[in-house]
Amino acid sequence: MNDYGHIDDNIPSLAISLYKEFRGKGIGTALLDSILSLLKSKNYEKVSLSVQKENYAYRMYLKAGFEVVEENDKEYIMVCNLKKRGIN
Repeated sequence: MNDYGHIDDNIPSLAISLYKEFRGKGIGTALLDSILSLLKSKNYEKVSLSVQKENYAYRMYLKAGFEVVEENDKEYIMVCNLKKRGIN
């Protein structure tokens, strides 16, 4: 799928969202960790996403190992190298 976070046909992109009442409780971090672990177990080396610059989740993605590879006025395109990330 050629979505906003798409950078390469061999790198899956992801999108997650939580209702406001569930934010700030660690649910997004747990969900992201589970997704990254699953992708790594399926032998994916990288995963990408798009996040708006004002989105609070940007910091969560940085902590999870994502790096900004491209940006425009409104958003960052980020990639996580699963081989570098210490997950199973």
